[in-house]
Amino acid sequence: MQLKDPDLIPSRVLDWNRLAQIAVDKRDQYKAAEPFPHAVLDGLVPTELLDRAVAELPESTAKWTSYNNANEVKQVCSDASAFGPAAETLVHALNSAYFVNFLEQLTGIQGLIPDPHLRAAGYMKVSPGGHLGLHYDFATQRELKLDRRVNVLVYLNRDWQPEWGGQLELHSNDDVNSPTHKEVQVEPLLNRMVIFNTPNALHGHRRPIACPPGRARLCLSWFYYTAPPVLGWASRERAVSFPGRFDAARALVAAANLVTPPILFNMVRAARARLSRSRS
Repeated sequence: MQLKDPDLIPSRVLDWNRLAQIAVDKRDQYKAAEPFPHAVLDGLVPTELLDRAVAELPESTAKWTSYNNANEVKQVCSDASAFGPAAETLVHALNSAYFVNFLEQLTGIQGLIPDPHLRAAGYMKVSPGGHLGLHYDFATQRELKLDRRVNVLVYLNRDWQPEWGGQLELHSNDDVNSPTHKEVQVEPLLNRMVIFNTPNALHGHRRPIACPPGRARLCLSWFYYTAPPVLGWASRERAVSFPGRFDAARALVAAANLVTPPILFNMVRAARARLSRSRS
């Protein structure tokens, strides 16, 4: 597939029909995956686009945030204004309603919200010697007051060798030395997408990167959120209304909103979603 600049339109760089089918085919596997819900999907993005994203890697003078401590040695660039056309197109494609709908169908988490600010997301670069200790992700997006729910990583590492390290480790929440402990390792290969629920998902890549000089472990990342439940939100819900016209059905709904706890609305929505999936 030969991409030219006019083709760098977010709605055209992914096969949405294919993604919709993957969501249907993989949602049960996703939910049942160990050590926590996740999926590893290959070949969803045109590889030429990813190669261009590597070639467009922001310069060192861009707004990279460096982490250099006992727990992590890495760099993150969340400033989309420093991205080239390929990376910026991917950012918008994976923040689009199309992709959010795919994630909702795959994960079963409704009401997902992408982060236009890419807080702590975007390009992630781990140079030789770098690592990322096992950790739980931050739980909230402070600026938007949202709860973090899903991570998406797209790896950019062509011809990556296993001996270079950088394997993504997914761990269960018991002691890592326990005989019942579960661990899954994922090679950070070009055009591999990893999706997983968070928080409470223990992950990292502890082994220091041992790739040749001039190379680094690279990925693009996105985080998705939901609005935290607020007591009484249903009573404040308002639809379009026209003054001077009494609508009995609307009045009945408004009254129900006043006396029905939000948790019951959530239970009804969850039951309807389960019923819909069982019929599909």
